[in-house]
Order: sequence, then C-alpha cells, then structure tokens
Amino acid sequence: MAVRQRWINRARRLTSPRFLSARWKEAGGEATPISITLQPSKPIVVIGAGLAGLTAALHLAERGLPVLLLEADSERVGGRLSGGTAVKVEHQGRGWSFPGEHGIHGVWGQYHNLRDVLARQHIDPGFVPARKEAWILRQLSGKVQWAEGGSALRSSWIPAPFHYLALFARPRFLQMLTLRDLASMFRLLASLLLAVAFDPAVEGITLEGLTLADFFKGWSPTLQALFVGLARNFTSARPDQVPQAGFIAFLRFYTLLRRDAWAFSYLDRDSDCALIAPLRRRVEHFGGTFRLDTRVTRLCRTGGGWRVEWEGGGEDADQVVLALDAPGARALLLNSPATAEAAQRMVWPLAVPSAAMRFWFSHAPRGALARAEAGIFTGDFILDNYFWLHRFQKRFQEWHTVTGGSAIECHVYGPPEALAEPDAVLLARGVLDLQRVWPDLRGTLVGQSIRRNPATHSLFSVGANDRHLGVETPWPDLTACGDWVRYPHGALYMERATVTGMAAANVILRKVGLEEWPIRPIDRPEMLARAIERMLHWVRARARAYNRRRK
Repeated sequence: MAVRQRWINRARRLTSPRFLSARWKEAGGEATPISITLQPSKPIVVIGAGLAGLTAALHLAERGLPVLLLEADSERVGGRLSGGTAVKVEHQGRGWSFPGEHGIHGVWGQYHNLRDVLARQHIDPGFVPARKEAWILRQLSGKVQWAEGGSALRSSWIPAPFHYLALFARPRFLQMLTLRDLASMFRLLASLLLAVAFDPAVEGITLEGLTLADFFKGWSPTLQALFVGLARNFTSARPDQVPQAGFIAFLRFYTLLRRDAWAFSYLDRDSDCALIAPLRRRVEHFGGTFRLDTRVTRLCRTGGGWRVEWEGGGEDADQVVLALDAPGARALLLNSPATAEAAQRMVWPLAVPSAAMRFWFSHAPRGALARAEAGIFTGDFILDNYFWLHRFQKRFQEWHTVTGGSAIECHVYGPPEALAEPDAVLLARGVLDLQRVWPDLRGTLVGQSIRRNPATHSLFSVGANDRHLGVETPWPDLTACGDWVRYPHGALYMERATVTGMAAANVILRKVGLEEWPIRPIDRPEMLARAIERMLHWVRARARAYNRRRK
C-alpha cells in the first residue's frame, strides 16, 4: 500500500501543471503548452450535507471530480435549511397541510455568491422582496410601542454610517425615547465608529474576552433594547454570550457600511423546496452521490489520505471536506487520533438552541402595524421576532385567500429557562405576546405548532489563525467549511456557508490542477463610510507605530 501511494504521489508531481511548465521552459518554450490533471481514484468525501457541504460538493462535481456526501440525518439533507414534518390544520371543515422547516431565512443584499450559484444552476427560489419591518417594544409597565425598523434604515436619506440618525426623524421612534436616550447618543455613535475602524472577519482581530454586553456599556436602556433585539435575531443569544468581534462583523456586513445591505428577500416557499432540493439535484446531475443515515465517528490518517469511518462501514478518501456544525466538527476531531491533539488546543464557538413557533388565526390583524410583514420584539416579550407567512409564502397565501385567515412564525432564542419550558407553556406565552400587540387576534387561534432546534447554531466569533478552525486546516488533505469557519471574507450566515464551501472546493481544485471558482468580495462601503474607515485605519497605524517606538 505504501509503495502504491508513493507511485501515485510521484505521478501527481510529474504531471502537475507547474512541473510541466518548468520542463517546457527548460526546453525553450515560452508558455505552458498543456494542463494535465490527475483525477482522484477515490471519491472526495464531504461530511455534512448542509448548505456549506452542498456548495463544496457542487463546485467539485461540476469540475468533474467524484464526490460522496455523508449526512447523519436519516431522511433529509440541508442542515438548518432542511425541511421538517408537515403541520396539519383543520378549519371550516377543510384540512390544510403546511411544510415544516427549521425557520424562515432571508437572502440579504450582500449574498452575492449564493445568488450567483443559484443563477448559474438555473435555480429560481422565488425571491419576494421585503417591504417593511417593525421594532416592537414592551415596557415593564406593559405599554407596547412600535416604530418602523430596518426598512427605515435602507430608505434613509442620510449616508452610512450615520443612516441610523434617520430614525430620529420618525415620530413613532421619538415617542419611544427619553431624555436619557438622547443624552447617550454620543456613546452610541462612538461605539458605531469603533465598528467602522476595523473588520474582525478579515483582519482576524479577536477582541478576546469582550462580549456584546461590553459594547453596550453606557447606552440607555431603550437604545440597548433596540440593538439587543437586533443581536438576538441575528445571533440567537444573550448579549453576555455574543463575542464582540462577531457582533461588529455582523454590523459591518448587514447594515453599518451600506444602506442597501439591509435589503433582503424572502423565499416564496419553504427553504427545502426553494434551495436545498434543487441544489441536491444539481450535485447528483454532475455525478455526486449521497449517503444518508451515516454519522461519521472517526477520521483515520492513511498513507496518502483518510479513512472516514462510521458505524458499520467506512470509506477511503484522498481528500475530505468537513462541513459540520461546530459541535459536530469538534466531537469528530476530538474522537479521531490523527486530529485530537490539535483540536484540543482550538477555541470552539458557542452553539445555542432555539424554538420556532407557528400560529394560524381565523382572520388577519388590522392597523398600521399589520402593514409590516416582519419585525423584532424587544423588552418584556418571550418572542424575539415574527414573520407573517401569508404575506410571502405561496401555501400560506392560499390559506389567507380561501379562509381570510393569517399565519405567523415566531422565534424564541432564550433565555435557557424559557426554552426549557414545556411546548404547551411556550406556545401559550407566544400567543399571549401576539395578542398584546394585536388585540384583535384574541379568540381567533385555530392552529399552532412548535419546532425545537438543537444547539447547532454557532455564534460567529473571530479566532487566531492557530486556534480557530479555518478552511485550510492543520491537517493535510482535510478542508473545512461552514458559517462559523475562519476565512478572510466579511460574509456571515448563508453567504458565509456558500463562500467557505467554494473556498474549500478551491483548495482541492488547486491541488489537482483544475480551475478554481471566483469568489466575490462584499461590496465596498459607501463613500462617507469608506472615508471614515480609511481615516480610522490611519489613526490605528499611527498608534501602532507610536507604541513600537515606545518599546
């Protein structure tokens, strides 16, 4: 086996484009005459068939490489975009069936690589542009107030990064503020300028030990409530859990540097039908294969590759792509002798659970607030956000057309004691919250469901190169991808899963001499934000130079 592997390695070296180019030039040639690649004799094994794993597999298979995807789920692929058990609702003598899913996902303005992949594969997920989002605040006194939220930012006439000031021109927003809120505005602006000063995801600045709670110090309670609501909806965790560097990366990518970054679209059907199933079909079209109900338990290093083992079987591979969530990747690497020592020294991001609840009502709410199809809850609520499904998903639109009813999805991200409550209690508290905001929904509930999502959503953090798992790992022939994996690109969540999946594929394509896939960067900041960013970079550079001279 060792002799065979030595011959394979020698053949790869002698047929590599770099080697052939060098020999051609020695013979007097001026350019590389031909590019010869050695196709792997074994399939490239992708562990995990979520969005990142599907993206990596698709970009490898499309270049003609053999790919095998291993998925622990016995029925579905897709990870946090996978489908779920259908929910049945009886109303007016008719039975309705609605597809289950992990939760609503938006495709945001800077999800360029995801959109490009879908367009190239001729996949139409049915984008429905978002129109209005609301910020709803409930004081401890029980008073409920609301104002237009993110949609007000993307339509702001004030350029980034000061476009948040446009909120203060809206009467509903001003009514929610106190003198203390106005007095703390300078502290808020200083914090936002800190976020403009550096890019943690690209520069690798960790801000170790600092959390979102530290970022909010000195802010008034109302302004804290607004940004805590944003943080909880994008990080699914409490401020004292969220790494400050991760939150700054979120602000920069989604809202701080460009007003149009906040623009996003919904999918007109569940994410499994809109995204995951079409991507799987395209992988299979290019020759990729799937193996479900296969939980990988160990990776063993062989002479020139890896042995991927699971209960009752295994597969030899020259290249492996690790596309698991953070807890799954950590467990696998620690359980594998070849990777355990280095994995033990790594810092792993926190993963949190959540709950997605859906409610069906016999009629739709009325009033100005009802014109916002989505929004966030802050203050004294158990719920964290909401989406009126009958406003953008086809099956729920049909429900509304036939019955005049409405359907809403709400998410609960914590605290832990709330998620520990029984389903019936959590659902009852959710209905009570909705009725506080829309009193005309009282007595109209006709159906409800809840889906518990395990602790697989990882809080994005920025780790040092030698301590945070990146696309290129410490182990040969093993790459990684996922929305939590280190890679010098400012994207987050679905776009980051796509970007790292492409990057992992490119590492392998580079090794076998095939053309890599171009990865689009995020958009440049708006002119004013870019000027401020450059000025702050200059200040940082001068400060570093001064500190070096002092030492």
